[in-house]
Amino acid sequence: MKNIVRQSVVLFVLFLLFAAGSAHSAGVDVKEGEWESSTEMSMTMGAMSMPPTTRKLTYCLTREDLVPKTETDKDCKILNKKVVGNTVSWRMECKKSEGEGEITYRGSTYNGNFRMKMVEEGQTMNMNMKLAGKYLGPCPKGK
Repeated sequence: MKNIVRQSVVLFVLFLLFAAGSAHSAGVDVKEGEWESSTEMSMTMGAMSMPPTTRKLTYCLTREDLVPKTETDKDCKILNKKVVGNTVSWRMECKKSEGEGEITYRGSTYNGNFRMKMVEEGQTMNMNMKLAGKYLGPCPKGK
């Protein structure tokens, strides 16, 4: 009886060690530090559409905050953030807009998209953004 209990305890401990190891390795494959984000944005309002525009910015990324943000997003709330493998998805709500995004990280790069709907003066504007990012190095001190 003692041997069965001892074997069960050993198996249980091995199971816990295995589970802890696999949970750690199941984290998002991303480097923390300074990233450059490239955005290609297209907008439509009713039958009217604007040609795509591109923009680049840099920001510091951490494992705790895997959703890229800009200064214009400071009044927005990130809701329903989900992580499945290396893909992070989220929903964002702002005062006059709402959107959904998804990014897949691959170590030192990422690709994704973000869709946002804004209502201004009774008109609905839809924005679609293609996201691409690359790791630049450690964050500058003070960032």
